[in-house]
Amino acid sequence: MPTKLPKYAHWVAERRFLVDAKALPSLELGTARRIEDIYIEGGRLRLRAITELATGEKTFKLAKKYAPDNPLIGPMANLYLTEEEHAVMAKLPGARLSKLRHRVGGFTVDVFEGALKGLVTAECEATNRMAAMRVEIPTWCIREVTSDVAYTGGELALADAPPKE
Repeated sequence: MPTKLPKYAHWVAERRFLVDAKALPSLELGTARRIEDIYIEGGRLRLRAITELATGEKTFKLAKKYAPDNPLIGPMANLYLTEEEHAVMAKLPGARLSKLRHRVGGFTVDVFEGALKGLVTAECEATNRMAAMRVEIPTWCIREVTSDVAYTGGELALADAPPKE
């Protein structure tokens, strides 16, 4: 792991799990956010549009996740964009991904749409790897996929179906 952060980046420690959707508590659509990502070709940039379903409010971001040596932690930088800036960048070639994001306890639960319909994952974030490893995992999380490249956003965006278990 690099000892120096890239300029404007912050550390992200996260764990990702497959979810048994039938065992999840009820997900309220009114509190969900629709996330539409474009993983721009030729690099590690992700363009994101977030829509709050309850209000229609939109947020736009450009992110770069630096390639981590450890799949649990790595530096990341975000830049907030205007709708016009997002529209210009959305013309770039890239793989697209859409999901509904819910908050369940200390986890974000992503219910994927389109070609990935049926896939449900959960993530928890912490300030460091040690804290991430101490998180209590709910029973509806059935398998950790943090280290499985097939479940990263960029790979899922390229998939024409959910990864095989």
